[in-house]
Amino acid sequence: MKISVIDLGFNSAKLVNYYVNAKDHSFLAYEQQSAMVRLGQDFSGALAYEPIQRTIRALQLFRDVIHFQQVRHVISIATSAVREANNNKDFLQEVFKKTGFKFTVLSGEEEAIYSYLGALRSTCVPTVLFFDLGGGSLELVYSENYKIKKVISLPLGTLRLSEAYCDAEGRLSKKNYFKLEEHIIRELPDRKELDISLDTILTGVGGTLRAVSRYNQEAIRYPLEKIHNYRINFADISTITNTFRKLSPYEIAEIGTIGSNRAATITVGSCIMKTLMQKLEFENILVSARGLREGVLSAFLCSSKSHNLHDFNLIQIQNFVKYSCKRERIPQYARKIITLFCDLGLLKEREYEIFAHAIKIITDLPVVTNLHNMFYIIIDEDVRHLSHREQLILALSIVRTKKAKSASALFTKFNLILQPQNRRSIEKISGCLSLSLILERCKTKVRFTKFNRKEIIMTFITENNNGLPLTLLEEVVNSLQKALDISIICSTSSKP
Repeated sequence: MKISVIDLGFNSAKLVNYYVNAKDHSFLAYEQQSAMVRLGQDFSGALAYEPIQRTIRALQLFRDVIHFQQVRHVISIATSAVREANNNKDFLQEVFKKTGFKFTVLSGEEEAIYSYLGALRSTCVPTVLFFDLGGGSLELVYSENYKIKKVISLPLGTLRLSEAYCDAEGRLSKKNYFKLEEHIIRELPDRKELDISLDTILTGVGGTLRAVSRYNQEAIRYPLEKIHNYRINFADISTITNTFRKLSPYEIAEIGTIGSNRAATITVGSCIMKTLMQKLEFENILVSARGLREGVLSAFLCSSKSHNLHDFNLIQIQNFVKYSCKRERIPQYARKIITLFCDLGLLKEREYEIFAHAIKIITDLPVVTNLHNMFYIIIDEDVRHLSHREQLILALSIVRTKKAKSASALFTKFNLILQPQNRRSIEKISGCLSLSLILERCKTKVRFTKFNRKEIIMTFITENNNGLPLTLLEEVVNSLQKALDISIICSTSSKP
């Protein structure tokens, strides 16, 4: 099934087409279009003529793309510019007449919650202060252990504040920069008002955050071309803000990672994020590449009674989030031995988590002869719960099951992110993967005679010993002994 989501914001209009799995409601974007329509430009309570015409032209292009792709289901949402405009009804009627799209105008709270839902589904951070920085507003959601505690929508958008504080040439003077900072600080709640716990992680979405993160990755020569689950720190955000403040929009447009579309608003946007971190005392932002569109699509898919986005309640959202963020299960025949390794402390909690994702991924991988291609196929996926370092460990563990030398070469390439001790984790996870694949394929159970942190004595029980690759099994067990630093004595037996 194909579904299109159109997101009409204060600054931009975006179309994303998704393939949706009807069985489990998972989805994958396959077509994206974006236009900087600046619908909220020169906003004074009403949408202006020129921004309206730009927006309708962009939506007509989206309509043609949707028809060409033969997409039957279209979800169209509008946010701050449309909800604040006193001529929004006339605008929406004109849009429907000229494009056929019927928009749902989200409230500030709905926009915040759906953005949070989309981001959380792909990051699975239980206690989080989430923000979505758009052209017209800043949405904040605070949740503890997946339970939403506070939802706030503030008029602190990048285009809105750029028009208020930048001069005619788009520059932000030193004087106006400090005025802007003071304004943001006044508008933002503090930690006490939000009642934020100490283990809260700041997570954000939005085009400005993605652009700043790409710029930061290029500046530090980050070896992984991946934004989702990237962490950018306060020192880097401050440096970037100071750098952009000294440049004109024309000069910023020449920066490849920023481009002309975002040049006029990126300075104010980076200032908003820096001030947010400063006031609420966060050292890092966890970047999510998923947000409002994915949240709206998720709500649409799991709402069995109604497809009205206004009817999707908080309890449904929190139950959906818990379901989406549940841990991966270990396959049946491997579960007993992997659990034992964890109980004995041979596998750490995070190594177990990485293994659980890896065993799922490895069984669904396409047939690839080039291991470097396989590595990048795995890295391109956005894996929930895992940091960039952990996803690298996952990918290298899978590659190592095929060829240790290739994994070692790739490890060296990413030594800016990886740490020396991660080599052992890769060896352990790789060994567990190889053993688990044999157990699952041959439907082999495990019975333990003795186990402690120094020695494991066990028997592999299978219905047909002739089907068990004994030489390969011996090699895998020997490799696993070295990785786990334990003696493993094993024998085989036919099923009693």
